[in-house]
Parts: sequence; C-alpha cells; structure tokens
Amino acid sequence: MRAARVVALIGRWSQIGIGSDRIGSNREAMMGDVTNRPARAATRRLAGWRSRWIVLLSLAWSLGGTSLVRAQSPEDTTAEESPRMLAELIEPTEEFDPNPAYRLPWLDLIGQSTLGPLRPERWRPLGLGNFFEGWDEPYAPAPDLAGEGSPRQTWINDADGAFYRLFVFSFSYQYGLPHNGTAYAGDYFLFTPFSRRFEVGWYFPFVQSNPNLLNSHAASYATNVGDLTIQPRILLAEDRRYAVTTNLFVRLPTGSIANGNGVASLSPDLEFWVNPDGGRWVVRGAAGVTVPTNVTRDRIPYLSLAEFSGINGTPSTFTSFDGRLAVGHYITDPDAPVFKDLVWDVVANFHTALSGGNMTYFSLTPGFRFGIGNNWYVLGGIEVPLVGPLPFQTQSIFQLIKNF
Repeated sequence: MRAARVVALIGRWSQIGIGSDRIGSNREAMMGDVTNRPARAATRRLAGWRSRWIVLLSLAWSLGGTSLVRAQSPEDTTAEESPRMLAELIEPTEEFDPNPAYRLPWLDLIGQSTLGPLRPERWRPLGLGNFFEGWDEPYAPAPDLAGEGSPRQTWINDADGAFYRLFVFSFSYQYGLPHNGTAYAGDYFLFTPFSRRFEVGWYFPFVQSNPNLLNSHAASYATNVGDLTIQPRILLAEDRRYAVTTNLFVRLPTGSIANGNGVASLSPDLEFWVNPDGGRWVVRGAAGVTVPTNVTRDRIPYLSLAEFSGINGTPSTFTSFDGRLAVGHYITDPDAPVFKDLVWDVVANFHTALSGGNMTYFSLTPGFRFGIGNNWYVLGGIEVPLVGPLPFQTQSIFQLIKNF
C-alpha cells in the first residue's frame, strides 16, 4: 500500500512540476512583453528545479513519515493535500508591470484606436529615444492633470501638432473676391488614429461654389466637390506639456478647375503643440513646403485666379514655404456650466514662393472655441488676408466638432 501511494504521489508531483513550466509559458503569452522573456525563462527553470527537489523531499517524507501522519490523524489525507500545497509553492510570484505596454495585433490595434473606448490611463510619454515604441499600442489621449494645464484641441486654420480622434463639419463664406464675387464651401474633416504613433487625417470638401474660373466674363457660378486631401501623421514626441508631429498633406485632384481645384500636391511639414507654463496658454505652429505635381502651362491662368485654395491656404501653381503660428488662452474650465473650455486664439498663416512664382501671402485668423456638452464643440473665426494677392477680403469660418 505504501509503495502504491508513493507511486501515485510521484505521478501527481511530476505532473505539477511539468505544469509549472506550462504556467510560466501561459504567463509569458499573457504578458506579451518580449523584453522580459529572458527573466521569465530563468524563473521557469528555477521553478522546474524547485519542483524536482520538492518531489525528492516529499518522496523521503512519504517513505519515512507516513506512520507519524497516521498517528496524528485518523484519516490519511496526504495524497489529497500535498498536490495542492505543492501547487501553491510552485506558483510563480511575478508581479504585473503597473504601467504595461498594451500591444495588439494590427487589426485589433486599428479597431481599438479608432472605435474603442478612450483609455487615458494607458497614456505614457513617448519620444525620439524610444521612437520604435508605441507603434503597436492603441491610441490613448493625454490624461487631464487635475485642473492643471490646457487640453489638446484643434482650432480654426491652425497647425494641429497633436493627435486627436474627432470629426469636423466646417462651413466657410468668402466675401470680396476679385470682381466683387462671393464663395462658400462645406467641408468634412476626420482624424483617425491607428496607434499611439500613427494617425491619418481626412479632408473632404463636399461642396464648393464660386465664380466659374473657366468663364470669368460671365456671371456664372460653378458648384462642385473639392480636392480630397489625405494626411498621414507620425507622432515624434509627446509629454504632458508638449507634442511634436511630422505630417504629409497629399492633395488629390478630385475637384474641378472651375473652382480652382483639380490640383495634385505634396505638403510635408513639422508641427508642434506646447503648453509652456503648464497653465492656460498654448502655443502651436508648423513649418513645411508645398510642391504641386500636376501643374501645366494651360492650367496656370485659371488656377492662379484662386491661387491659395489648398488646405490652410496652400498654393496651387508654385512651390512654396509654408509657416503657421498660433497662440491661444483658455478662459474657462471643462466643467464650466456654459462655454466649456472657452479659448480665444489668433492664427497666422504665411506662404512664400520658392520656385515658379514670386508671391507671398500672409493672413491672420482670430477665433474662438467652446464646448456645449457631450464632447461637442463650436468654433468660429474670421480670416483676414494682409499681404499678397488677396483671394478675398474676409473669410468667415464656423465649425462643429465632435470628439469620439
């Protein structure tokens, strides 16, 4: 009987020893942190050797101490209790990282970043020193600092400089075009983050109406869709007080030349967002170039009538240096009863020809933004050109934004 009991115990203890390796492997798969695999491999080897020593010690105890156990207890519970105690001893004692990296497969990553619940607690600073981190982590907005600092929000005509997850309905009205004309446009913008490091912006002018550039001698208007612009964005660095992104605006010729569209161009730039004092002031800006890629001599006379028709007033017929700078001050808090996160701002846009022309354009856009609840925001601004061939006298812009 004793021999049979010993064989049974050895079989159970051997299974538990093997199971310890499986436990370590399962934990490794659950953690998903490849940087700690060598440490966990060493832990599993230690657990395996520890289990073997426990088996030998338990075998000696079973052969020499069974009579003592029987003398103390009328029922022999050794075979039932020993595996449970051994499992508790062999169970690894690794602790989870309090700030783990949330790495996901690509499809899950994109789905959670664009449509999943926002998890500010998963946010962590990223920089150039760890540039290869964050690509497989879902998007997470920077958390609020208990009333300190200013939120990362987009303004009218500004350089974003940070990542968002939102959509925008925009309406603009231009007054005082050449020959005393007017124009209006309706746009839809969408920001879709795919991870902490990568995001795509979509700019679709679903309606544009202005005097027909192909028939400027007649009082006729052309109403069409505009040029779609797609903007891949990469986060270079982000901390609680600043963010830096690099971006590429890809303008596609989906519109009509009658509206000053039908232009293909590339506009790479570098953008920043800074909350310098940790208070209510925000400074943001960008520097880049625009390079048209489908300009032909027969198109220039028409496109030059509405030269600065791209996103942020980029030109259509010549290569330019583009600069933007904005400053804003937040007046109210996000929990204000009305006008939540009210901010006033002033945005400067600057474009000057590098080749293909000698024009310079400069405008100022004073504006405002405030929240109306449930992550909806109202924005307004008036752009006033001050230098260069004036495409209009003033442009009134109104936007409705939803963070989701």
